Amino acid sequence: MVSTNHPPPQIKPAPIWTKINAGDQILRLYNPDLFEAKPLSFRTFGPLARFDHHRLPKQDDPERGILYAGKTLSCCIVEVFGDMRMVEVGNWKLAKMTATRDLLLLDLRGSGAMKAGTVAGVCKDSNRSFSQEWSKYFYENSFLYEKIDGLAFSNAHNDEDSYVFYERASNGLSCGEGDCVKLSNHALEADVRLSATENNLLVRAYKSTP
Repeated sequence: MVSTNHPPPQIKPAPIWTKINAGDQILRLYNPDLFEAKPLSFRTFGPLARFDHHRLPKQDDPERGILYAGKTLSCCIVEVFGDMRMVEVGNWKLAKMTATRDLLLLDLRGSGAMKAGTVAGVCKDSNRSFSQEWSKYFYENSFLYEKIDGLAFSNAHNDEDSYVFYERASNGLSCGEGDCVKLSNHALEADVRLSATENNLLVRAYKSTP
């Protein structure tokens, strides 16, 4: 088994960066019932998820916020519902965000994680303390990694391209009033069911709403 070590890296990193260009569209699933989430809100309570960079254990860190997103609905579906193996649309909403400036991301896909000083397993290890430590290290050491807006990684469920944005990216994303839709909306039902089928997930009691 590959060993996932704590930072700092054992040898000097040779990081790879990627960009989300101004005008590119990114998708995000959010639930207003959880942390009062909004289309463009960055969660300041943590760390909870894989690359949370909050400084104290499971507390509010007003200076550090995190937002997870993907290129496709399929990616968002598996990241939210993959562990349960069941899609429950509930009060979840889909936000179609647009980059308003180029967003610089540290690329952890392929050989990117090793180039950054860790291993690809950091994107998949169930022990998230390692990935959270590395995220904090990437964020805090701009002399090694530049002042990145976030990370690009292959998610642990189906290897699709996923993104995590630090609060630094908050001035680089927009989401218009018409760019948010309930996941239960009938216009999304076919796409939700297709994403579930492609990833071997069940869909529970889908009652679409206008």
